[in-house]
Amino acid sequence: MKNFLIAVVIAVIIVNCIGSALSGLLDIHLYQAGTNLASWESMALLSVIGVVMVVVGFIVALSVVGTILLAVGAGFFALLAVGVGAFWPIIVVALLIYALRRKGPRTTTADHGV
Repeated sequence: MKNFLIAVVIAVIIVNCIGSALSGLLDIHLYQAGTNLASWESMALLSVIGVVMVVVGFIVALSVVGTILLAVGAGFFALLAVGVGAFWPIIVVALLIYALRRKGPRTTTADHGV
C-alpha cells in the first residue's frame, strides 16, 4: 500500500510538471464556465476524460470479445445438432449392436468348478 501511495504522488507531480510545461509551451488553456482553469485543474479534467475513454474502450472490447465467443459457441452447437441429426440412424444402430453384444452369457467361477 505504501508503494502504491508513493507511485500516485509521483504520478501527480509528474503530470502537474509536464502539464504546466506543455500549457506554457503550447499555450493550451481550458475554459469552464468562462473562467480559465489552472494547469492542475486542466490536467485533472483531461485525466478524468482519459479514464472515461479507457472505461468505454474496455466495455467495447469486452462486448466484441463476448459477441465473438457467443457466435463461435452457437456455431459449434449448430454443427453438433446438424451432425447428430444427419447421423442419428447410424448412432442408434451402433448403440444397439453394442448393447446386444454386451448382453451375452457371463461365466462365473462357480460354473468352472473352481
